[in-house]
Amino acid sequence: MNLDLLARFYERMFLIRTFEQTVEAYFARGQMRGTTHGSIGQEAIAVGVLSHVHPDEDFVTGTHRSHGHFLALTGRVFELASELMGKKTGVIHGRGGSQHLAFGNFLTNGITGGMLPSAVGVALAKKLKGEPGVVISFLGDGGMNEGHTLEALNLAGAFQTPNIFVLENNHYAMSTVTERVTGGTFESRVRGFGLPYVRHRALDVLEIHRLFGEIYQRVRETRRPVFLEFETYRLCGHSKSDKREYVVPELEAYWRENDPLLRARRALPEETVREIEERVRRQVAEAFRRAEEAPFPDPAEELKPRP
Repeated sequence: MNLDLLARFYERMFLIRTFEQTVEAYFARGQMRGTTHGSIGQEAIAVGVLSHVHPDEDFVTGTHRSHGHFLALTGRVFELASELMGKKTGVIHGRGGSQHLAFGNFLTNGITGGMLPSAVGVALAKKLKGEPGVVISFLGDGGMNEGHTLEALNLAGAFQTPNIFVLENNHYAMSTVTERVTGGTFESRVRGFGLPYVRHRALDVLEIHRLFGEIYQRVRETRRPVFLEFETYRLCGHSKSDKREYVVPELEAYWRENDPLLRARRALPEETVREIEERVRRQVAEAFRRAEEAPFPDPAEELKPRP
């Protein structure tokens, strides 16, 4: 086991977990407005997958639940906290909030599965122009029952675009157990469009990193799409107002016992864990403090035409 790599991944996972818990606390105290969708429990996927990205060549699309993706990719806590508070120092100057982020080659929106058509378009453009890099797209299990998702998968299969689709199947589409509203299997749908399909239970961040690295190199070399489904679980509500009265007790117990963050923590020396956690807590607290003090955008500037 590579403990140095695991420590680096644990620090980024713990950063995401601490950020999401801090956001929950701010909403509970009425210090944030709007809504938010946490990724507590799913951190290992974002960290293991996005550790491979070439920021100058690859393009990444997220979902309405993309705080973890953004932090795994950039580590910019202050900018994300500012965005959630609607501040001028936010990722897009307070205009997008939790669900609409744009930073470099990273883009999200709040529509379930809504980024996939755009992702296939970007990948097709790369292929036609002969540009390097791949397009990595996250989606949730609820998005697999959306028409635009299936249309996007169909076009990726028809045009053989350099897409990697990463399904984070956390078992619940909002408050509905996914299996109750899904006919057939995700695998049969994906293979029906001619896409290779891989499924993995997301328990070990190092194994996620290894597996995705193989797929990533394969798509970079072949310029053909792959679909990767991760079985995961969110240890928080769908959104800030979710009381989680729908959870399946046995499923909840299994994933709390096998929380990938805790698994990584148990594999590291106690001193290393303590140093990481102290450093991250200070970093997040300072970022939120600065975000609170940051200015709101000037409404007059928002009305000015943009060049």
